[in-house]
Amino acid sequence: MQESVNIINGVSESRGELGKALERRAAGVLEGWVSVAVNLGVGMVKLVAGLAIGSISLVADAVHSFSDLVTSAVVIWGFSAAARPSDREHPFGHGRLESVAALVIAVLLLVAALEFAMASVRRLLAPQEVVASWLLLAVLVVTVIAKEWLARFALQLGRKIDSTALRADAWHHRSDVLATAVVIVALVGARFGVTWLDGAAGLVVAGLLGWTGVTLVRESADPLIGAAPSPRLVEEIKAVALAVPGVDAVHDVIVHCYGGLLVTSLHIEVSSERDIMACHELAERVEEAIMARFGGWAVVHVDPVDRGHPLYPAIAAFLAQQLGGGPDAASFHDLRIVGRQAPCYVIFDLKAAPEESDRLKAQLVHELKERFPQVAKVMVNREPRYVY
Repeated sequence: MQESVNIINGVSESRGELGKALERRAAGVLEGWVSVAVNLGVGMVKLVAGLAIGSISLVADAVHSFSDLVTSAVVIWGFSAAARPSDREHPFGHGRLESVAALVIAVLLLVAALEFAMASVRRLLAPQEVVASWLLLAVLVVTVIAKEWLARFALQLGRKIDSTALRADAWHHRSDVLATAVVIVALVGARFGVTWLDGAAGLVVAGLLGWTGVTLVRESADPLIGAAPSPRLVEEIKAVALAVPGVDAVHDVIVHCYGGLLVTSLHIEVSSERDIMACHELAERVEEAIMARFGGWAVVHVDPVDRGHPLYPAIAAFLAQQLGGGPDAASFHDLRIVGRQAPCYVIFDLKAAPEESDRLKAQLVHELKERFPQVAKVMVNREPRYVY
């Protein structure tokens, strides 16, 4: 019966994950096609106007808008591909293709920035008179409004589904807003005889493109390399686990993110008086609570702790005092004391910055033996950076 329930739960969970993937794909594809429509219109207006008046900065800005067509296509492809279910070669699914799409966008921006910078330098060396009518300037203001709306639309969708790719595309649109604003300033200046302002504005546009590209490279590469989970996510996972009756403490949280899929593992401290079956059932309840809240998959390891040991309160208080208590301070957990009579053995895990862990370990071992004569041996397990 229990096996049947597990199978049903597994099918339900798979359908839930599929639903989330389809929701993300729908949001990404929607933003992509809306971007195609807006950028096509905005780019055509800028290109025609730029060629008509011979403005290098406006033509560069038009190409910037047209480059958004490519990035929109990449967004559509990325979200469509990321929604594909897992297969034998990719058991965690294809969610990280969102980050690949964002990385492609960043590279395209950097290439465009280099080309515009070179064209702008040539215009600075050989300035040309550029005259734009007030009507044209008014039309450019309308394009600024349209792109700002598009940026906010993409940002809202990106926040809704927690997508780096959509947030990156939103800032890509906003960089176009800033670039067009710079071009408008240059064209206004040209009406008053400041001919070099067009080339200078082109350099500013190139700089904005480059800055956006570098930012997107960093943001899109982080999930592919293995970025740290946000402190808020870690605290939420711990809170869900601690809310399960019988869990005394939570530590060693590890999170892997594959697009919208989270794979989580963690340790829970429970009373050592519980039998092995009760501990197993408690671990399963914690796993179910985390998967219900965050989706994906969760694995829980049980650490039995004897908080009733005569030395436990004193040693725990001593360690807490020695390690501080601030948000970035070192910490300990999984404190175990072996032996009720002297000699006792103390074992615990130490979470500290790598450059501080050796010093802290030596200091704590020495001071524990000095403060508590019953303690004959202290074992300190130092944790890596990727556990929280």
